[in-house]
Amino acid sequence: MYSNIIIPRQWSRLACVCRSVASIEGQKLPQTGTSSDGISPPPRIPRGPTDILQALAATVGNDPTAAHYKYHDDPYLIPLSNFRKRAYALSAEAGRKAAAWIRDEHANLFTTREWDPPMKMKTPYFNADPKIPAYAPKPFYNDESNVTEVDLQYTIDNALLEDAIKVFELLGGESGINSELKLKFLQLLCFYNEKEPVAMEWVEERWFAAATRERHATTWKLGGLADKIFTSMEPKTPEAYCAIIQGMAKYFQAERAYALTEEAKEKGIPLSTSVYNSLLGCIGFLKEGVSLRIEALKGLLVEMNEQGLSPNSETLTACLKSLSAWGGGKTLQGVALQTVAEFRQLGIEPSLSAYYYLLCLFCKDQGPKIDILTKIIADLEKRESLEPTEAMDTNFFITAMGVCSNHLQDINLAERLHALLMKDDNYKLVGDAYKESIYYRHYVTVACRFAPFERTTQLLDTLIPNVYVPEPSVMEEIVKALELAGAGARLCGAWRTLLVSGHASRARLVERLLRALCVCYPDQDDDVKESMQAVAADILKFGELAEEREEREDRRTPVQKLSASALGDVLELCAEPRCDAAWRAADAALRRLRAAAAPPAPDARTALAALAPRAAAHAHHALAATAVSYLAECGFEEAIPASIETLSVLLNRTTEEVEKLLEENKSSLTTSLQPAALEVAQAYHTAKTGTSLRDSGSSTSSDSDSESSSDDD
Repeated sequence: MYSNIIIPRQWSRLACVCRSVASIEGQKLPQTGTSSDGISPPPRIPRGPTDILQALAATVGNDPTAAHYKYHDDPYLIPLSNFRKRAYALSAEAGRKAAAWIRDEHANLFTTREWDPPMKMKTPYFNADPKIPAYAPKPFYNDESNVTEVDLQYTIDNALLEDAIKVFELLGGESGINSELKLKFLQLLCFYNEKEPVAMEWVEERWFAAATRERHATTWKLGGLADKIFTSMEPKTPEAYCAIIQGMAKYFQAERAYALTEEAKEKGIPLSTSVYNSLLGCIGFLKEGVSLRIEALKGLLVEMNEQGLSPNSETLTACLKSLSAWGGGKTLQGVALQTVAEFRQLGIEPSLSAYYYLLCLFCKDQGPKIDILTKIIADLEKRESLEPTEAMDTNFFITAMGVCSNHLQDINLAERLHALLMKDDNYKLVGDAYKESIYYRHYVTVACRFAPFERTTQLLDTLIPNVYVPEPSVMEEIVKALELAGAGARLCGAWRTLLVSGHASRARLVERLLRALCVCYPDQDDDVKESMQAVAADILKFGELAEEREEREDRRTPVQKLSASALGDVLELCAEPRCDAAWRAADAALRRLRAAAAPPAPDARTALAALAPRAAAHAHHALAATAVSYLAECGFEEAIPASIETLSVLLNRTTEEVEKLLEENKSSLTTSLQPAALEVAQAYHTAKTGTSLRDSGSSTSSDSDSESSSDDD
């Protein structure tokens, strides 16, 4: 009964083994293009594990309007603000960290693999073929661990600094390991300065890490474990001197590094080019004054030549790094250009880091306008590929785009630079999330200021919001560009961008948008005008909800409220209401202005005067009366004609009849007019005489009574 089931399983396993053997045989291609039978297949090209995927991705290309693949492809789940993008990505990585913690803390639960190939005996701890070390639990070391030099070698190879120090202590310290392993451990300590690095597997943590400027301050742990190991090494090898000197120079312990260099030279110990490169990068800590520093730099280069050491691209980068850190001026700029020219004669081209330091030296914020970037981009465009060689290479593109935006103000050069970044696999040189944001901040800013409107809008549609979420300062530049172009529909879209990016609570930015909407409003089509009024209503509604949330949650930071000028802009937009939302917005803005007792701008006064009769004609009598009363209370001259026109609509009479009615029948108006019309009449008398209608009516009746009594006498 079970034979029909077991035999097919065995056949399937045998077939799988045969396919594996066939695939292995098929991969045995000749390494040369010649063969004894006359058939000459092409030589085999070594391929990586992801080469096929990269080739397929190259045929499709990148879609900048789509969200990053690490986010769920769902409109309701795609983050559209910087905070949400960071929180989403780090939350997902926190889950992976939790899984890794469980794997390491409960390693006894992960001793078998269910995905073994067929015909493979399942044995504990080693039954995966091939074994993937990243999936295996990491070793754990404590005071009771039995360790060997193999464990120390493992921690050094995987850059597990804290574990390496623990194993080193368990082995007995300096005297417990051989000299070769001690040298490797010293190199690890010097490279990281005894600080645990962020693991390479946590990609998002490294991408969203808080970016800090390069600190030119002494951070070397003087008297630390690295110093103790170096002191205990006898005899001290050239590799040991090179490691300790480079570590001290990297963390700016320049005096001690220079002293060890002199000690090595006195003992006749040869030093490498990398040691001199590190000394060139921190030579400013040894000398004071530009002239002395330049002479010291040249002296080190001469010393390298005397010892027969060939410079490399890192040597040029170190020289330019020091020159850029010493300030500016024609002297340093001349030395930098001379250095670059001499290195080119040796066949050494500047790297991206070298060009970054050149830009820092020549393109100062407050310095003269020097166009060195054009030649740099022309040189980089000629190269087949841009391969990163140093960590500072990622600073080139953001600095170059900043030069295009602030220093040269050249949109054509910025577009050439962006095309260079998007070429092939160069986008990895953008760095991390912080540098990417700075890069696009400069790019969008220069496009809004100097690019034609069509190119600007095309760029904004491409980048926002999936690639780049603009900061408040950049959003202000975008609003200015849209205002100059009179793009009312895109200004309405700018409010939606403010909402999704989390900037809608910034009152200054919202007020700038309202002003732009007012400027562009007269020249728009009817449907765009209706959309602009809906945006104004939405802005007021958002402010009201924020204030209610503040009262309910009792926040420490108060919500920024719209100013009187911004409320006046809302009234100006809604002076010709085209939807119910516009009527509600006008009423809410007017109530806020009246409650704050703040006078509106002149344009808002005209808008209020025009709004009152329109509100009366559309049966919004309370709004009409409130608008006229507010004008009268503020003492504006627009109150009198606005009152007459509004009463003309309410009473269905001509303006001449209304004027005659208001002048002759003051005493009877209080009883003959409806409440809204009476309030308008009172506003008229307040604006004209400074008194209310009741006071003027009573004074008129008293005058008439006195006249009649005098006639009787």
